[in-house]
Amino acid sequence: MDTDILRKIGLTENEIKIYLNLLKTGLSTAYDIGKKTGIYRVHVYDKLEQLMDKGLVTHVYKGAKKYFQATHPSKIKHYLEDQKRVLEVQEQAVDSILPELEAMTKISKEDTFVEVFKGNEGLKYFLKDIIKTKKEVLITGIDDQKYQEALPIFMKQYFRDLRNNNINERVITLKKLGVFLFEKELAPTTHYRFLEDKQFNPTNTFVYGNKVVIVAWGTPVMAVMIKNKTIAKTYQNHFEHLWNAASKKVKL
Repeated sequence: MDTDILRKIGLTENEIKIYLNLLKTGLSTAYDIGKKTGIYRVHVYDKLEQLMDKGLVTHVYKGAKKYFQATHPSKIKHYLEDQKRVLEVQEQAVDSILPELEAMTKISKEDTFVEVFKGNEGLKYFLKDIIKTKKEVLITGIDDQKYQEALPIFMKQYFRDLRNNNINERVITLKKLGVFLFEKELAPTTHYRFLEDKQFNPTNTFVYGNKVVIVAWGTPVMAVMIKNKTIAKTYQNHFEHLWNAASKKVKL
């Protein structure tokens, strides 16, 4: 017999064993059921209670002893009908709260997504993403020379795309003699300001749209992209504070 059908309507493995045993043997004590099914007696009582709740088992007393017996198999259909009624009540209950649940889906959510990119291809990925976003880029802690050495051809394409999409780029870098800057002819939409050593945070950070990218120049170079409106806004505010404090001229 395919007992999977009984499992699918909600009976557990032990409930099925006990139910089938009672159908075959008729009246039995919990002790006898345990012996014939191999189920511990403490668990037998628990499963018998559940089967009685389902209407599939009843009990009678003979003297001081309690005997159990399976009800007619047609009771399974009654059990299913009871389950249908329970589901109908549950469906009505769900219907009553659906408007509130649907209203919750309209509440704006602030999700945070973090991605990590390795190597030069990772650098290219987020630089291309800057172009797609088409928002002003705020950069701190940058070393232009490293980008030029890692991506000599790609950086020319990047600045071309900044120019063609009219994307403004503001960069805060270290105020020192000989600092490398991309030439104005190559990067006309990139603007620099400078901080002294004690004010300067060397962590290379890009902020654009609702994203923050932190670049760590190790082996390999790694870029961590954080997508979160609130975090991006915090970085933007901090950048503006530094930008206002920074000098427009590099030290000679």
